[in-house]
Amino acid sequence: MSKVGAHLLIWTSTLNEDTVKIFHKVKEMGFDGIEIPLINAMEIEFKLIEKLRNELEKINLECTCCAGLGKNENLIDEDESIRERGKSYLKRFIDICSDFGTDTLDGVLYGTFEMSKGRGRTQEEWDLAVKLIREMADYAKDKKVTLCLEAINRYETYFLNTAEDGVYLLKDIGRDNVKLHLDTYHMNIEEKDFYNPIVKSKGYLGYMHCCENDRGIPGTGHVNWDEVFKGLSEIGYDGWLVIESFYGPMKVMPVASSVWRKLADNIDDIPRQGLKFIREKMKEYGL
Repeated sequence: MSKVGAHLLIWTSTLNEDTVKIFHKVKEMGFDGIEIPLINAMEIEFKLIEKLRNELEKINLECTCCAGLGKNENLIDEDESIRERGKSYLKRFIDICSDFGTDTLDGVLYGTFEMSKGRGRTQEEWDLAVKLIREMADYAKDKKVTLCLEAINRYETYFLNTAEDGVYLLKDIGRDNVKLHLDTYHMNIEEKDFYNPIVKSKGYLGYMHCCENDRGIPGTGHVNWDEVFKGLSEIGYDGWLVIESFYGPMKVMPVASSVWRKLADNIDDIPRQGLKFIREKMKEYGL
């Protein structure tokens, strides 16, 4: 059975001892887990991770981790020193996942957000991604971590936009601990529909972000959720379904994702009402 999670970025991009308050809120809402963004990963101390992990275990709340690379850590950059820095960051992300006790690292692990060069990807960039993600996957396997590569929209990257591209990339990488991460917000921009990309990702899909077309409350926009859940049901998907949104006053993701206005009267309405909607769809489609 699939598990439902809430993204920490709904409330904050800061990871500190006060984060446990959000853990409790997420648990009280009825979620199975929380997705933790590894922002400023090089500065996160093990002592803090240990405290947060202990609290998660205490309240029986699971976690996954997500990450992205900056322009100075781009894994497919032509500059070898930048690529090496990217590898160091990815290894750090993987180590933190292991410290948290999670088996999942998702996100834009192949390049940077807001990555545009006025052209499409090159074969050289593709080959670099295959080679280096394969290397990172081997490192992650020893830590029992799966890498889930997110396909995002054309305005945020030129490298990986569709489920079809994601499947091609995974086939070339050829590692069983590298999976595809789909997000209905991005699919709404890049895909012709929701059902077919999901069905064609069978055997490769490892993670789902369930987001409305405006990143607001799932079920209140025009994402075709029946197509989404029909597809997930048909492929026997049993992975995470995570509600992701961003809180405008934060300095990190709202800037990268252009979220400037209120997406709900109360920020808690997004996860609370979204969870109710997703649970209903799961029941309807047998997930």
